[in-house]
Amino acid sequence: MKAQPYSGYLRRAVPTPDPELTQVGPESPCGEYIRRAWQPVAMLSELGERPLALRILGEDLVLFRDRSDRIGLLHRHCLHRGASLEYGIPMERGISCCYHGWTFDIDGTILSTPAEPPTSRIRDTRCQGAYRVHVHDGLVFAYLGPPETTPPFAVYDTARAGADAVPFAIRMPCNWLQVYENTQDPVHVVYLHTRISGAQFGDASGADQEIEYRQTPLGMTNVQTRRWGDHYWTRCTETILPNCNQGGAIWEAADKRKIFQRAAFTRWMVPIDDTNTLVIGWRYFSDDLDPQGLGDRSKVGRQSIDFIGQTEEERSYEERQRQPGDYEVLVSQRRIAVHALETLASSDQGVAMLRRMLRKNIRALAEGTAPVPVSAGPDGLLATYVQDTVIPAPPAAEAKLERERLARVGKRVADLVLASGQQPAAERRDWIDTQLTGAPPEA
Repeated sequence: MKAQPYSGYLRRAVPTPDPELTQVGPESPCGEYIRRAWQPVAMLSELGERPLALRILGEDLVLFRDRSDRIGLLHRHCLHRGASLEYGIPMERGISCCYHGWTFDIDGTILSTPAEPPTSRIRDTRCQGAYRVHVHDGLVFAYLGPPETTPPFAVYDTARAGADAVPFAIRMPCNWLQVYENTQDPVHVVYLHTRISGAQFGDASGADQEIEYRQTPLGMTNVQTRRWGDHYWTRCTETILPNCNQGGAIWEAADKRKIFQRAAFTRWMVPIDDTNTLVIGWRYFSDDLDPQGLGDRSKVGRQSIDFIGQTEEERSYEERQRQPGDYEVLVSQRRIAVHALETLASSDQGVAMLRRMLRKNIRALAEGTAPVPVSAGPDGLLATYVQDTVIPAPPAAEAKLERERLARVGKRVADLVLASGQQPAAERRDWIDTQLTGAPPEA
């Protein structure tokens, strides 16, 4: 088809978004798939004496802490007459609806129906909708899938890598997928975050890169390899299915040798509904991740994080137009991005691969094959594959040879990172270091 200038009149129709990947409500194929994994639904610091109203995966819920310090997650509307339990009263055990005093335990069991006669069997025949919860490192997780398929709660090895974890939660007014698939678009880091909007995450991020995409036991990773000065820098940015992502140091300078440096953040893109997303997780702080002290943990929390371009509130509209960030490009794709209007190119290999993996798993579940959780190691930690490795480089060669070197370095590092998943978490870095020292990838 030949390009046709001034063709706006012919391109006015906006097709329907892809329902298989973007619809997340109850009984939708994608929503059912995401429900098969533990999802963070709130920061623990948000939960005080009063119940917290939530909307997750198209369901209206209420999170509460009873007076015995137990946490429950219930359907928001009381099964008696539908009053919202966000106005409920936490009791010594469970929560009491303000309308008629019906009291529910954290598992939805009816504990009391005070206006009913003692012979009433309502408590034996009905339960308020409820979901299991688990608190970990300042986040409240919930399992919203079938109770009989509850998987073990996974603790990633990055959570025990020696950095301080600070929880955050940011709401984005768009579909979950366009936020999630941005994690497998490393090309935008060079342009949006460096060459167009200025060096938002450091000058090294703007260097030309060789990119490879690898499947991992948990999902996929993109492998970015750059030359910066007299070093080669290989970064693996990780996508953990169905909706988790881990990324490396925000302001990586790539100016000294380092092996298998771990994540600067772990985050989930939790669908609130089809047109809103909760980006929630931990921001990690350590001297190794941020030797220049550019991070600011005091800025990390509710609707706030310490690096640019993640919320609408942090800057004026004019500033965001002049130096757009992730928030601007993701939200501006429409509330739900329309794939039929895209022009995917060779630089979108990661996005296309992620969509294929999601679609395959969604369809498998719909046909009766549930996701199989990956087992943790003997140390109780789940091996993950996010990392940064910086090694000395030989003198620069002519362009073609240099790109071949970059590809070779990236492949070698990625091979070792994936193979190291069989090692205990505490030994992975030394194992990779030994392998690299024994067989330099640039040779």
